[in-house]
Amino acid sequence: MNAARHLQRFALSLAVVSVLAANSPGWACPAVTGPVANVDDSKSSDLPFQLLRGYVIVVEGSLGDLKSCHFLIDTGSSPTILDAAVARQLRLGGHRAELFLLNHDVNVGTSLLSTLVLGPIRARSLPVLIADLSPIQKDLGMPIDAIIGLDVLQTSFVIDYQSRHITFGPSPSLVHSIPFESGSPFVTVSMRVDGEAVRLLVDTGASGLLLFHGEHYHFSALPLMRVQTSTNIAGTFDREQVELSDVRLGSLHRQKQTAYLVRTKEQAAHDFDGLMGIPALGIKQVAFDFERGMLSWK
Repeated sequence: MNAARHLQRFALSLAVVSVLAANSPGWACPAVTGPVANVDDSKSSDLPFQLLRGYVIVVEGSLGDLKSCHFLIDTGSSPTILDAAVARQLRLGGHRAELFLLNHDVNVGTSLLSTLVLGPIRARSLPVLIADLSPIQKDLGMPIDAIIGLDVLQTSFVIDYQSRHITFGPSPSLVHSIPFESGSPFVTVSMRVDGEAVRLLVDTGASGLLLFHGEHYHFSALPLMRVQTSTNIAGTFDREQVELSDVRLGSLHRQKQTAYLVRTKEQAAHDFDGLMGIPALGIKQVAFDFERGMLSWK
């Protein structure tokens, strides 16, 4: 089957694909028509992780015959992205596709991965993108063999940033909760930013609160604190640091919240207004409950 004929719209993490600050929409991936992963209940549901820079989650798993691979967990990505060097080791064939990112367009590969194991999760015949992840590896100072998206994380799970464990299974009752605005392969939630309602992609790969800024968005009037340069697989882009006076997520209320504006290309259409990094909001534990369609945290 020609995977290049089966492309659908999706969002690709910019931040993670650069180690993050942001995510960027793209329009090319193999279509996923049903579940590609299942949970092995005989295996431990508790998976330890390394926490880099206070928000980047790295776990170990396997890709085909390759063991002890390093996976970056990114709930803002789908499908999963495989490093080009690893794809060569696995002798994966495939087809070319084009991603339309915020700053540039970039060519990537598409293929099918025989198996991927992550804790109790086993995925078979997994559609993946193939891209050069060396910018991430260089930035983090460690190998990253794949970016794992919500196409693999299709079961409820809890991320505990203090104990540094991911637990798969029924979600506990946490202090705060809010319904999903959309479900897998992307989770978005509603937030009020300085009195304005926005829809944000819940992104474990994002370093903070990031808002898109262009003709369809209204954040340009925020006072600019400074401009920073970030990098993704397509090159560099600027993000403008601003300070928000009022942020409300369900019953969570924060004042003087740092955020970043990223200018979008005119032709880029978004199903969300920005990205919500989790630790930047003071969240220590977050639960993705796909059975009830709820995000909860404390």
